[in-house]
Amino acid sequence: MEIPGTTAATEPGSSMSPLPELATSTPSNTFPPRPQPKPSATDAPKSSTTPAETVAATDTADAQPLNATETPKIATNFPDDSFYFCSCDLRSEMCDLNCCCDRDCPTETRQVFSCLKVLAPPQLLSRLEDFQYNHGLPTCQINDGWLCVFRSNTKPAKMKPLIENFDASQYQKWPDPLAAYETEDTVAQASSSLYKLGEPLQLWHPDIKQWTTFDLPMAYESAQCQLKQPMRHLQPMVSHCLMRDQTHLQESVWALLNLTASHQLLPKPRDLEEQVVEALSIQICQKLDSGGMLCPEPGNDTQWDLPVESLELQLLHNFTNILEAKLLIKEAAAEYDDMEALWLHFAVTFSTANESLAKPSSGPLGYLAGAPVILSRLLPQNTSEDRQLLSYFHAGNDRQDYHWLPLFSRKPRSSNCQRKLDEEQVLRFGVDLAKQCLLQQAAPSPALQENANHTEFCQSLQAEIWKKLLPHNCSSLEEMNQVFVSQLGRPQPDRWIPIQLHFEERAHDMPPPVQGFYDEVQQSLSCRNMFLSVSYEFHVADLALFAGRVPHQRVLQHARVVLGQRHDLEFDGSEQLVELPLGVSAMFYNLEKSRPNQGPTVLAHRIIMATMMLLLWLSL
Repeated sequence: MEIPGTTAATEPGSSMSPLPELATSTPSNTFPPRPQPKPSATDAPKSSTTPAETVAATDTADAQPLNATETPKIATNFPDDSFYFCSCDLRSEMCDLNCCCDRDCPTETRQVFSCLKVLAPPQLLSRLEDFQYNHGLPTCQINDGWLCVFRSNTKPAKMKPLIENFDASQYQKWPDPLAAYETEDTVAQASSSLYKLGEPLQLWHPDIKQWTTFDLPMAYESAQCQLKQPMRHLQPMVSHCLMRDQTHLQESVWALLNLTASHQLLPKPRDLEEQVVEALSIQICQKLDSGGMLCPEPGNDTQWDLPVESLELQLLHNFTNILEAKLLIKEAAAEYDDMEALWLHFAVTFSTANESLAKPSSGPLGYLAGAPVILSRLLPQNTSEDRQLLSYFHAGNDRQDYHWLPLFSRKPRSSNCQRKLDEEQVLRFGVDLAKQCLLQQAAPSPALQENANHTEFCQSLQAEIWKKLLPHNCSSLEEMNQVFVSQLGRPQPDRWIPIQLHFEERAHDMPPPVQGFYDEVQQSLSCRNMFLSVSYEFHVADLALFAGRVPHQRVLQHARVVLGQRHDLEFDGSEQLVELPLGVSAMFYNLEKSRPNQGPTVLAHRIIMATMMLLLWLSL
């Protein structure tokens, strides 16, 4: 900015910038008053200088540091390298395009630039933006009026001193990926009467009186298992190995079976001072599709020539010692395509003797993210006066007492529906999903079509559909009144809520009953008012429980199941097999987040459901 050599008179109503007024010699009538520079005692007119030079010198030396609201001017030449800051200078010793304050750019280069906005140093930039944008009160540089900030008294930000000797031992770190594959000198370890957490398990060879570690094939940076990793106490393991062919798979299975036949598992680490070694024999069992197991009598060794899908070592323990060991072999499916990849799955699981008596839990108090949602049913009452009890707290500890919401899955190499009562295919807290599958059902015989009860057939078909979509042991909508969901991950007797039923066409009423009709002319069977999809909706909140002493607990506040569209299905009388597309979805809504507009949300939901059903019909 160039200042004229003489001071111009201030006209009424004019607005002046703060910096020129600091150098004026006449009083100013603007408000707020600008501080006048104090003359130095050592200043004396040594040479004849023009007023313009005096004004420029005062502007550069005194006014610029005092006025924090003025963006500092960065000179084009840089005689002093002690302080240099250019916000667009991103490369050292190279000229940055369109950066006029870059000292690496020659003077002639800047003539072709349309200069980028120069930012102030960080300590000044924070003070400027704080007034200009955050507080809503403009600076006098932007709006020189009656209400503006003339000078900022904000203290500069304190810079934390640099830590010369930084110690990262107290911080979390990534584990060493190769630590598990390193060989350890287990002989040098001190003998102990119990296994410690993470200590390798030991095998004992009774014929040669030697012991070794129990290793499991493991893959590293490849799908083929070329390494071995020792099994460690109370640390479950999973390994997936890609096989070259069926011969390679059988060799891997026989290698593990021969190892378990010739060795025994030590229930505790080997003590060199003990003369008699007590070891456990590993029992070989077949894992059934129903979840059970078939174990032959001891001594009846069976050679497994059938294709194997997985090998699971189940270890029963009391935390200090191993009590029992079983190797479960699961047979592969009968149908096998030579073009598909062949895998062999290994697993090591640990369980306690009384683990089957424990009730399922999904968190210390509230739900953990990804933990299964816990359900329970009301027990039947002998009389109307009996108090209603939940099966979670009062039912017997048998396998039929299932406290999760199972989800159907597709069978391997097909789209057919299947539902397993295990912990893998269940609804998990906070996990939104949408799944589809095909339900296959035998059609009634054509010879019985005319005299058959068509409504009964349609009702039985709808019951099979409900078994795939609703909670366990629910084959009708009326049974949903007996199902409750736990609000907490660790269930409490007084923190259960019902799953409400919602039908959009009749919000406060049950849907119309299923009906069946047979058309003799078209020879077709029609099932009306059929449902093929449901949607589970859960409202969650982050609450502080126990009078605020346990904050940030995820709690279920509301649960409901929304029925999909009603369908009128028509089947050809000559069909022997009926295939129906099924769909289930689940959504978790946070009550603390802002709710979107209801109209677009409902429209988007209907579009998604319609698209999903269209894709399912096209897949038939």
